[in-house]
Amino acid sequence: MAIHQMVKYFLKASCFVASIIFLAAVPGLPPHTTFPTAEFNVTLPRELEGPLAINKLLDYADHILKNEINGPETIIGRGDTVYMGLNGGNVAIFKKGLVMPIFQIGKPCKRRSFDEAVCGRPLGLAFDTKGNNIIVADAYYGIWRVDLKKYRKTLLVSPKQILPGKFINRKAKIFNGVAVDSKGDIYWTDSSSDFTFEDSVLAGLTNPSGRLFKYDRSKNISTVLLDELFFANGVAISPQEDFVVVAETGGMRLMKYYVDGIRTGESEIFIDGLPGHPDNLTPDENGIWVPLVSSADKNNPSGFAALSQSPQKREFIIRLLTIFEMPFKFVEHIIPNPFCKYFIHFIGHSKMFSALLPKRTTIIRLDWNGNIVGAMHGFDGSASMVSHVYESGKELLLGSPVNRYVTRVFLKVK
Repeated sequence: MAIHQMVKYFLKASCFVASIIFLAAVPGLPPHTTFPTAEFNVTLPRELEGPLAINKLLDYADHILKNEINGPETIIGRGDTVYMGLNGGNVAIFKKGLVMPIFQIGKPCKRRSFDEAVCGRPLGLAFDTKGNNIIVADAYYGIWRVDLKKYRKTLLVSPKQILPGKFINRKAKIFNGVAVDSKGDIYWTDSSSDFTFEDSVLAGLTNPSGRLFKYDRSKNISTVLLDELFFANGVAISPQEDFVVVAETGGMRLMKYYVDGIRTGESEIFIDGLPGHPDNLTPDENGIWVPLVSSADKNNPSGFAALSQSPQKREFIIRLLTIFEMPFKFVEHIIPNPFCKYFIHFIGHSKMFSALLPKRTTIIRLDWNGNIVGAMHGFDGSASMVSHVYESGKELLLGSPVNRYVTRVFLKVK
């Protein structure tokens, strides 16, 4: 009897698995992506030598505001006030040892970690150069200007807009990096045209559809500068404002786009083969801080990069994950509940592609010619998943999309 039941359960399980595999393999089913799934190249990570040589400068890092905040993705500062974009949709200030939320682009919500599409997720922050404002790139709600006196919010670029592409016009799905030039024009990135930030893993498996835009404030128009970027992320403007640099998180590289001079409109690789995935960029007159939100090396390759030349495998995984999500999304839409939200969040933010990566945290210092002039590494986990570097005197404050604190280390690379 026991053997009979086991065979019965085995056959049922086999039929279920076979059905899922069949659905994942059938051509023509959703999701339908902007660009067909095809091969593309990602440069292998550089050796950790020379200015990238191993050290332990990020070990024994301090944690401040522990359990007072969640996911300080971006950190910027002015005077003695630090601004942070947090998981849950709030932008908060940290001043004189105290942290306080000051505004939210999205709507109030209870399950902040799993209701990103409702709460909003401020991924990019930059101070305005025209007025006392802060410019916010909220992953779900678009590009906003918020005045820093009464916190009045003005929508500049809506997620409902059809925006230009080099070949295909479409909506932005993940508003991410933002930078403002001296004229007040805004450079910003859309990481993916296919999936929202809630499904960022799926966005990393499709063919690159990220874009770099320039928003002309006087004309209220966004012009596409670069298209088909592999998860476009942080943006930095050069000191002379003759070019901008944009991070391609999936591609483990930075791209350079000329916005002034005889090469206006041209682009080139600023640096590639980074030993991990770059996130937000922090520029100053001497160069750029580049945090690697996850690491990679020749023995531990990035899963996203390793699959770049395997379109069939990527398409299969995308379909499989989409099928797993569909019933939970359907039920959650009819009867909102935390279980479905948790499962959807788990699939969309799955760490299966980072499980085998080296347990190394790295931030890199570049000059404005794209040369690596130094690096800081950590191995004890006290600094992890760094998404932003804010230099404050002799200290670095490190942001993260997942940590419940701000990481603080002493500045050892300049």
